[in-house]
Amino acid sequence: MTQQNTKTPLYLASGSPRRKELLEQVDLQFEVVNAPVEEVALPHESPKSYVRRIAIEKALAGFNKVAGKEIWVIGGDTAVMVDDKVLGKPKNQVDSYKMLTLLSGNLHKVLSAIAIVYDGEVFSKVNVTEVRFKTLTEDEIKHYIESGEPEGKAGSYAIQGLAASFIASIHGSYSGVMGLPLYELDQLLIESGFKNKE
Repeated sequence: MTQQNTKTPLYLASGSPRRKELLEQVDLQFEVVNAPVEEVALPHESPKSYVRRIAIEKALAGFNKVAGKEIWVIGGDTAVMVDDKVLGKPKNQVDSYKMLTLLSGNLHKVLSAIAIVYDGEVFSKVNVTEVRFKTLTEDEIKHYIESGEPEGKAGSYAIQGLAASFIASIHGSYSGVMGLPLYELDQLLIESGFKNKE
C-alpha cells in the first residue's frame, strides 16, 4: 500500500489525452505542462534506448518549464516494433495503410518508456508488451483509416479505440500499449519519493 504525498505538485509533460486519462484513472492529482521535444532517433540507436531517451527529454523539458524544485514531472514515449522495424506515428493515410498491413496477422512489440524528473534527478523504466493482430481485411484497414483514429498514434492504431477488435492477444501491459505503463509509473513514483512506502 502506498501513500501519495499531496503537498507536492505532479506534472505531466505530454499533450496526449490518453496519458492524461491514465493518470486520472489511478486518481493522481496533476497539471499538464506543454514541452514538446524533437522525436528523432540517433544513428544506430536501439528502439529501447530511443523511447527511454525521448521520455527523459520530455520530462526534463517539462521540468525546466515549471518553477520550483519540489516538483515531479512525468514524460513518456511509445514505439511499435515489428520485425525489428520501428513504426512511429503515420505521416499520412498511405503511411497508415502500410503500417496496418504490416501489423495484420503478425506479432509486434510495443515499447513504452516512462521517466520522472525530480530535483534534476532522472528515474526511468521501459515496458515491453507483445501484441498480436488478427488478419485484417482490406475493408477493415480502409474503414479504420477513414475513421481518423490512426492519426498521431504510434503504429497507426489505438488499442482503446476501434482497433480493440483487431487484438487477438496481448502479453504485458495494456496501459503500456495505451502509452503510459501504470505499474512502472507506480514504481517510479515510489523510487523518486513522490509516494511514501508504508
